[in-house]
Amino acid sequence: MPDARRRRTKATVKPQVENQQENSSSAPPASHSLLMRYVALIMVSMIGLVLWLLFIQRSGGDSGFGSFKLGALRGAKAPARDDMHKSPFFVADIPGKGMGLLASRKIKQGELLVREMPLFVVPRETTSSPSELVGGLVAQLSKKEQEAFFNLSYVNFPNHLDPDRDRNEVALAIFQTNAVGAGDNVGIFPRMARLNHGCSSAFNAVYSWREKERALYVYALRSINQGEELLTSYGNARQPRRERRARLAEHYGFECQCRVCSMAEEESQASDRRLEAINGATEKKIWRLEDEEGYWSERGSLAADATLVAASHSDVLATQQWAELAAEWYAYELGGDSEQVAAMRAVAADGTRHARWKSRGGLVVGTTLSLPHLAIPLALPWSQLMSSTSTSDVVILALGVTLAAAYLFRDQIFSSKPKSAPIAAHSKIANGGGNPRDFIAKMKEGKKRLVIFYGSQTGTAEEYAIRLAKEAKSKFGLASLVCDPEEYDFENLDQLPEDCVAFFVMATYGEGEPTDNAVQLMQNIEDDSFEFSNGSHRLDGLKYVVFSLGNRTYEHYNFIGRNVDAALTKMGAQRIGERGEGDDDKSMEEDYLEWKDGMWEAFATALGVEEGQGADSADFAVSELDSHPPEKVYLGEYSARALTKTKGIHDSKNPYPAPLCETKELFQSVNDRNCVHAELSIEGSGITYQHGDHLGVWPTNAELEVDRLLCALGLYNKRDTVIGIESLDPALAKVPFPVPTTYGTVLRHYIDISAVAGRQILGPLSKYAPNPEAEALMKSLNTNKEQYLKVVSEGCLRLGEVLQLAAGNDSSVVPTPENTTAWNIPFDLIVSAIPRLQPRYYSISSSPKLHPNSVHVTCVVLKYQNIPSDTVRQKWIYGVSSNFLLNLRLATTNEAAPFMNDNGAQSTSFPKYHIEGPRGAYKIDNMFKAPVHVRRSTFRLPTNPKSPVIMVGPGTGVAPFRGFVQERVALARRSIEKNGPDALQDWGRISLFYGCRREDEDFLYKDEWPLYKEELKGKFEMYCAFSRQNYKPDGSKIYVQDLILEQREHIADAILNGKGYVYICGEAKNMSKQVEDVLAIILGEAKGGSAAVEGVAEVKLLKERSRLMLDVWS
Repeated sequence: MPDARRRRTKATVKPQVENQQENSSSAPPASHSLLMRYVALIMVSMIGLVLWLLFIQRSGGDSGFGSFKLGALRGAKAPARDDMHKSPFFVADIPGKGMGLLASRKIKQGELLVREMPLFVVPRETTSSPSELVGGLVAQLSKKEQEAFFNLSYVNFPNHLDPDRDRNEVALAIFQTNAVGAGDNVGIFPRMARLNHGCSSAFNAVYSWREKERALYVYALRSINQGEELLTSYGNARQPRRERRARLAEHYGFECQCRVCSMAEEESQASDRRLEAINGATEKKIWRLEDEEGYWSERGSLAADATLVAASHSDVLATQQWAELAAEWYAYELGGDSEQVAAMRAVAADGTRHARWKSRGGLVVGTTLSLPHLAIPLALPWSQLMSSTSTSDVVILALGVTLAAAYLFRDQIFSSKPKSAPIAAHSKIANGGGNPRDFIAKMKEGKKRLVIFYGSQTGTAEEYAIRLAKEAKSKFGLASLVCDPEEYDFENLDQLPEDCVAFFVMATYGEGEPTDNAVQLMQNIEDDSFEFSNGSHRLDGLKYVVFSLGNRTYEHYNFIGRNVDAALTKMGAQRIGERGEGDDDKSMEEDYLEWKDGMWEAFATALGVEEGQGADSADFAVSELDSHPPEKVYLGEYSARALTKTKGIHDSKNPYPAPLCETKELFQSVNDRNCVHAELSIEGSGITYQHGDHLGVWPTNAELEVDRLLCALGLYNKRDTVIGIESLDPALAKVPFPVPTTYGTVLRHYIDISAVAGRQILGPLSKYAPNPEAEALMKSLNTNKEQYLKVVSEGCLRLGEVLQLAAGNDSSVVPTPENTTAWNIPFDLIVSAIPRLQPRYYSISSSPKLHPNSVHVTCVVLKYQNIPSDTVRQKWIYGVSSNFLLNLRLATTNEAAPFMNDNGAQSTSFPKYHIEGPRGAYKIDNMFKAPVHVRRSTFRLPTNPKSPVIMVGPGTGVAPFRGFVQERVALARRSIEKNGPDALQDWGRISLFYGCRREDEDFLYKDEWPLYKEELKGKFEMYCAFSRQNYKPDGSKIYVQDLILEQREHIADAILNGKGYVYICGEAKNMSKQVEDVLAIILGEAKGGSAAVEGVAEVKLLKERSRLMLDVWS
């Protein structure tokens, strides 16, 4: 019988750990509270308590309270000092449990332990195979994310399957074992997954999902001692022990041995009775029973329920006092910045502001409670309390206060841990025991004088970090340690020797944020309470260099690099040279080249070294292989699985050859412009996607450019020669593509020979020139920035064309060995100098709810002319990936190339591509394939359809919004089917602002929008700006921002009153910025202020709350 999980039926993907706290601003209704009159003679009770505490501590008593202690571990890694700035926990192998989290210091109640974004989320129900769904999502993760995922444990793996072979089934087992509720979805959170289970009062950490931030938060429910294990509940902690244990054994494969489950039978039965009573009790009784049980979870919701009851009965004092308690406990459970805390604080200030105020008849509810930290009545005045206190009340009170205080100080009273933390484990690390997170030790071991940290999201900063390391070696003979800051600790940054330098190559991500791998680094250096090993937040004497990467079209240009520089300077460190700033909007490479020369001069002076002490050394060794099995040679395949045709996950390392099942031209007029709509089948691939995600398309280089460079390198007749490539220094240079391969394959599939030639490489290539004139021109282009800009950059010359130009060849004719001069350039230099050919990303223009088996892209074909000069002719420049897709469309539909010369013949410059793929694998009959993978995005619709949505997407910026609207159409169909024709009545309005040249020329998906509008029953409106068809009264063109301004009242109401969401997709430099400016004008007016002050503040707030989201490019 086939595995049931492979059937294409409606299946439920269930997490074994359900969400403990949903971040909702409303609280469920419940009923009320109690008046407690006792509070006298507290001083008498406390005197007795103090005497008792002293007796217990001096006797060295140990009750065995608390979870697993640090002293039970051998050789576990932990921070050496107990400071609040340190990470609150560390991962350790806990006997009998596997990996878990131990507190590295004293943790305060309510302290934030983890804020974590999911690796991925899936809907709670799916119509596809769960194993393929999860396997496909895992395939889309980065290498590090996949390692984190597969390091998680799993149980209940089918016996008849092979874990080494059935990787999707392993992924599903890991998911089912570790998944956690994430709003309407379930997700994987590797850090949170390290929390082991504890029942009832045994667990000390709670987690909650924040939908707006799409992040999981874990807070300390109670104070946690250093060395104590962090525990959370894997299920319903209110169940009796037998039921809890049975569920844990079934889903997780272990029998719980936590403190609560290990009680004697009589104690366990008493605990079960209390838990059973909690399930059906009212708030006042629950609060008392929870104190007895030590069960503190959900107290925020409990107090909020009582607040609602008090408000509904118009008891203002009780309402405000319950609200204070709700705010306090919500802060412990969900964080002080959560919506619940803000809502309860507002009610605590004014009880009449509660939404349910006076909704029922008047009744004095009261709020008297007895808490471990608060044992005073909240409803009765002191005089009334004292007049009603009896002798028995005093006795009960004294006992209650004593027990409450004993519970509060139980860690100090009962812990058997010595006053000073054990240091044996730390001593071994400090003495060179091999701490892998100690970069100082690695530098000393490898005799390295530079440590280069990079904050990189896409790999660009890492590339520049490696380049700096190579230059330090070639110029000065100095070795470097290139570090991902996520993998190292920074407490010993102050220990960097005086003759060493720390480099920081930092990219800015999103809205002025650090890249994912640099978050901890930024927290450490910007937090004034963070202490280095010298016991202070000072780095006096540290020498450092900063190169930052950003894009000037964004508001927070190079924000992170500037912050690193400012923080290091503030701590007393000394910068070498100027801070470098690379601008991706113009030329990152030119900015780097202009900065580095002066930096290296200052570097040499600061360290007392001289240039020339190093030597040029090759990164790779290239060898021609006389005999090699043809089936083991890579001819364009991106992975071993693709080469061997082995099934597996598809990601950026192993893209999927997706059949082009449907394609069409979207422009109505194609005289000189094209826009390709492509539908690529993913059926059976295991790939999944969500609206708003991106599709990575892996193009090849145009055949003309492949032939040109082969001729210039003298390899035209050796294009099929098999070569092997080996890295000579794997720490600084890894072979960037699979080998063995061929010369022709490298130039066609693996390196970006279609990019404009970089200035830095022209100097090293000059020594291989075929004649003195060619050598002189190459050197001049390398050293003369203005000449390079005019000839190469503005002329858009690729490397092959530069070599032809220098040698005096005519680049306007089809290159052959006869008309192209050969240069004797070592091929390893080409591999080192030219970056890897990267995928191009397109916003997915479909919804999986309407198109589960295909993914759509909308691609305008890039074609423009260069700027000619005395030495460079005018020519057409064609975008690599968009013309690759156009070639696929033309081949699929048997159309001729659209670009013609005056005589009617096809232009020789129109690019042709090897679209058949390696070994013809991308063509079956008349169907072609394109290698693709999905990249996840956070560009998503709000989950609640009642929220208004404003979308701004001129041109192909409309692509993701086609997917958004399709997503809502699918939801509307289901809702109407379930709830009838009025199901959409309370839905928020979706407004799309679109722009193009003319309605009859380039209106994308013109025929689809009216159909969507009809299905959404008036909840979808589209506003179109035709810039070359309709004009303003002054004759100027109309753009989307003009239409937004016309709809100012609707926009302001949707954002400020409807809590709506705004999405912008398209060009960043002008359109996106101008749309934000218009939003500031509208919101400033609506707030009764100005655009510059109130408007800008509102726009900033929208971004911070993820209600203004951008998917833009420069």
